[in-house]
Amino acid sequence: MTKTYLILFTVFLNVMLFSCTPDSIAEEDVNPIACCGGDGGDIPPPPPPPPGDN
Repeated sequence: MTKTYLILFTVFLNVMLFSCTPDSIAEEDVNPIACCGGDGGDIPPPPPPPPGDN
């Protein structure tokens, strides 16, 4: 009987610790970084390789 209570407590504790609430996810500020020219600007070319790297 004690093992059953211990298992139930462990499962309950894991559910409470690792549960996901939609409110906390929705409140996060996500600021995407423009990387693909979606803002109308040109993407600069990559830097040239260092000399002697042939």
